[in-house]
Amino acid sequence: MSGAEWASVFVHAQSDRAMPDALSLPHWGDEQWWKLLSHTTVRPFRASEFVIHRDAVDRTLYLVAAGSLEVGVTQVDGVTMTSLARISAGSVLGEQSFFDGQPRSANVWAVADGTLLLLPFEAFTRFGEDDPVLARDFLFAMARVLSIRLRNTSFRLRR
Repeated sequence: MSGAEWASVFVHAQSDRAMPDALSLPHWGDEQWWKLLSHTTVRPFRASEFVIHRDAVDRTLYLVAAGSLEVGVTQVDGVTMTSLARISAGSVLGEQSFFDGQPRSANVWAVADGTLLLLPFEAFTRFGEDDPVLARDFLFAMARVLSIRLRNTSFRLRR
């Protein structure tokens, strides 16, 4: 299955109220998602596999097509992992490094088997050149995800 064949996952995920950090593009249908996802490559993962390592230098954006992952940090003892968030199908990972080009800020590991769609920064640039309106829409959807995650982090810090 190519990346574009996962379009329906993202069309349906945006209507799932239980998942507030889904990529929300309500005016996008299969055709728009197909255009974006045709720039991705498919990467299956297995439960307990690390898919992103903290401090790695990589600007690839990860769209979660299936499965469940956790984002977390290693504690001072170097062994204990603390989960910060759970990410499900229809959402995105790696958005900070995608935007700022800095090393990864956290580890991400699989909770259940699944599939990621990898969108390298250069592939997104080509997508933006081909379809700037869709690229703008997608960037605003990712900004919304970042905003929700920042608010959730701020809320946890206040408790």
